[in-house]
Amino acid sequence: MTEALPERSRIYRGRITDSTIWDRFALRPGDALVVTPPKCGTTWVQAIVLMLIHGRPGMDKLVDQISLWVDCGFRDVDARAAVLAAQTHRRCIKSHTPLDGITYDPDCTYFAVYRHPLDVHFSMRRFALSMNVDLMNDRFPDDISEGFRMYLEDRSKDGGNDDMTLDSITYHYASFRRWAHLPNLHLLHYADLTRDLKGQVERIQRILGYDHPERLIDEIVAGARFETMKANAREAVQEENSVLDNAASFFASGTSNKWEKYLTAEEVARYDRRIRELLPEADVRWLERGAAAA
Repeated sequence: MTEALPERSRIYRGRITDSTIWDRFALRPGDALVVTPPKCGTTWVQAIVLMLIHGRPGMDKLVDQISLWVDCGFRDVDARAAVLAAQTHRRCIKSHTPLDGITYDPDCTYFAVYRHPLDVHFSMRRFALSMNVDLMNDRFPDDISEGFRMYLEDRSKDGGNDDMTLDSITYHYASFRRWAHLPNLHLLHYADLTRDLKGQVERIQRILGYDHPERLIDEIVAGARFETMKANAREAVQEENSVLDNAASFFASGTSNKWEKYLTAEEVARYDRRIRELLPEADVRWLERGAAAA
């Protein structure tokens, strides 16, 4: 009997996501897809993948031009798909959509990247409020406790991660975790990138099938360090009509445990209870800590 494979079974269409583009966008063998909830290390992994594909550091300066977010609902998705279709090199494609909303191809490589859900919420709060357009400010009211209550209690809708709830993040994770046994689907964690960047770069290299010289790997690791990418963001030619006034602000501080100065012990306890309603204990530990949970 042929083993079952992931299938695209849902449409996600909201103010930030438009997964209908997958009806009109064809993957190619060798494509690398970075598919994450927002603020989990998407750009970080995109930059590493691009540096490995092209064999040189500094590719983070070009992420916005060549590694496009294909199902971005507030852009012209067909125009973005056309840019990717015109590329002749090995492609790196970005999405924030759960696995059941994108095309699965066994000849492509999928990187699903995650981060402690409390860090995600507060990183996204800072990011959303720094945009020069109002895409989701209603999710982050001035009352931080009220915004956190919404994060814990609200359910995801047809936009997938458009409302940035704990429910949507854990659903995204579960959609990939179910298929983590497949040889072309790989889970990465922000904490592991932070703890052992070189080890994670070497892991991604092996997954992509490259064998770059040690010298180049060291250069890529240096180029992928947080402060290097933040400095490069200040110099890069950014995508036209960026939603950010300051590209470097996208990288925020890169730190973890952002919630500690904002949440009470009771609020953290509510989070602990809620996430365990959504995921088994082993998955909670991994989603929060990555390999350190083992």
